[in-house]
Amino acid sequence: MTARHVMAALAVLAAAGCHRQAAPPADVSLEALRAEDQAAGLNYAQGQGKQLFDHYCATCHGDEGKGDGQNASNLNPQVPDLTTSKSLADPAYVRRVIAEGSAAVGRSPLSPPWGRNLSPQEVEYLVLYCQRLAARK
Repeated sequence: MTARHVMAALAVLAAAGCHRQAAPPADVSLEALRAEDQAAGLNYAQGQGKQLFDHYCATCHGDEGKGDGQNASNLNPQVPDLTTSKSLADPAYVRRVIAEGSAAVGRSPLSPPWGRNLSPQEVEYLVLYCQRLAARK
């Protein structure tokens, strides 16, 4: 093989390497959330529900769903403790409370109808996470 052939082969290899896609960098915050969910024993859907719960529900229901959120003391009637709620056993009931608000099931009008803001899939994630809260006791 001549020097010219070697140079041509190197040029082909270098050009081929330029077209190879590098793996995208890992999303550190996403990886941290997944690790936190796994440590808590949450599956993917429950982990998604936890993120939604933290954003939409924890202000009143508290970080662990015990009804002790930062806004809970301002509400009358008292915010329910989701970890002891027997109503969470019925997913249709929970789905309706989340999507239509608690007034839709004859309870306080203070819990808003999140179905206006959340997709049906997000509502389902919340249902699964709320049921997980009740199962952890």
